[in-house]
Amino acid sequence: MASALMVCIPAVTAEPDWAAPLRKYVSSSAYLEDIGRAIAGLERLIAPGCTRELKGMQRRELRIVAEPVFFGALPIPQGGQWREQMAIDRCGETVLHNVLVSGIEGDSPHLTLLLPGSSKADGKLQYDASEAAFAIAGARAGRKCREGARRIVDTRFVRYLGRSAEAAPAERLWREVWTVRLCDSEVRVQIDFAPDGKGSFTFRADLPQSSP
Repeated sequence: MASALMVCIPAVTAEPDWAAPLRKYVSSSAYLEDIGRAIAGLERLIAPGCTRELKGMQRRELRIVAEPVFFGALPIPQGGQWREQMAIDRCGETVLHNVLVSGIEGDSPHLTLLLPGSSKADGKLQYDASEAAFAIAGARAGRKCREGARRIVDTRFVRYLGRSAEAAPAERLWREVWTVRLCDSEVRVQIDFAPDGKGSFTFRADLPQSSP
């Protein structure tokens, strides 16, 4: 169901001990089925007319957030965290989904669905920026929707700002456009991210300019 595995490992002199068992684990049919079920559940909310069953799931990237932990011969990670990006076919269109996987000692890893699309923001930053995106979209649409009828259905990384593409990841500024669904309408919101000087990032949300 998923394509050849791409694991983004922080630069080291030799491959870490956890790399081989992680590759084996994330290539297993049980793991991929769990990822597929999670994505399919979100797809049924975003595109109910398209997604009766998940089609064409292909791994685009697996990025390590915290080093996975394996104990002895146990095949299931007992710690660590990584972010999966999967592409699927939605009525002939390729769309991206993101899942944060957290290893838990004595249990199966926990899956957290992040926002769909190509956002570079981590889970906490996405959560923090979502309310601002809903507020901007609601003001633009001139209406309010109950919480269950509003959803961010896509995120698109636009570009790095200034010359920050050449900077270290923690020093980069970048722009994204998020698509917010309010009841039966969709509004695009532009979000600029920048370092906050404290090791994290801040953001500013607004309507997209003519040249994002």
